[in-house]
Amino acid sequence: MKKSLIFTTSGLLLLASIGVATMTNTVNAQSTSRGADAHRDKVSKSEETFLAGIFSGDDIELKLDSKGRFVLSGDALEKTLHGNWTLEKSGLHTLLRLKADNNSEQDWLFGLRSNNTLQSVDGGKLKQLDRPLNINEDVGVLTRVK
Repeated sequence: MKKSLIFTTSGLLLLASIGVATMTNTVNAQSTSRGADAHRDKVSKSEETFLAGIFSGDDIELKLDSKGRFVLSGDALEKTLHGNWTLEKSGLHTLLRLKADNNSEQDWLFGLRSNNTLQSVDGGKLKQLDRPLNINEDVGVLTRVK
């Protein structure tokens, strides 16, 4: 009878330790996934704040403020535009949309090439963002003013 009690007790202890290990792994996985979600939120918020600044190129100057407002000016435009900017995702690409206060103006759309480089894109033609940028041939490229 003592042998069966020892085997039963050993079996219960083994099952208990497996259960604790499984629970620990589950809690750690949930904690890690919550951490990943928090990181993703942080990344998208930092994308919005990193953009604030002045970009120029192709006779255009774009000023983005941290509150979501923009001013687009330069010799390549008929008149200075004011409005709101937003970031949006399209597949793997992050896009900057400029919506002018004057609703008769079309939205401007830029692909984010890097923290310091934007490229004007047509909404349906984002493939140009998949290839390396050729600063000498590509048009609509704006770089951050230091």
